[in-house]
Amino acid sequence: MKILYIHHGNRKVGNPQSQEDNLSELGYRDCELVADLLNHQKIKSKIRAIYTSPFFRCKKTAEIINKYLNVPIIDDNRLNEFNSENEQWIDLQNRVNECLDDILKKYCDDDMVICVTSGVNIVSFINKAYGLTASNNAPLLGIPNCCPIVFDYKK
Repeated sequence: MKILYIHHGNRKVGNPQSQEDNLSELGYRDCELVADLLNHQKIKSKIRAIYTSPFFRCKKTAEIINKYLNVPIIDDNRLNEFNSENEQWIDLQNRVNECLDDILKKYCDDDMVICVTSGVNIVSFINKAYGLTASNNAPLLGIPNCCPIVFDYKK
């Protein structure tokens, strides 16, 4: 099964701690480009759903990308950034990994699902793809906004 990871579109930064920031003009344009790109791919017919963090910028990115797909959009809190100041790096990775496990159980091998989330979560997607375990020593990777990355997971 394939999961298309997409970091949300570029956001207008008001309060850096806010999870309700809107997308910037660039963010909207990038999301439109990804929507158009997916509209012209053979994989379009295999996409079953878009999972998204409930953060506004992630939900807005998912809505724009869904323009030509018309698949269900599913909010999942496990795709959030850190849930609290007390959540450890390893806990975040395990939470996202649990979400990925549930997605993999729900869909068929030939299906594709899109996950729109924050950049910090890319580590969990990589860990899952390469069979790595969550760790407080895992690097915090930067990922460009609205950059689609396909992960092919074997069941």
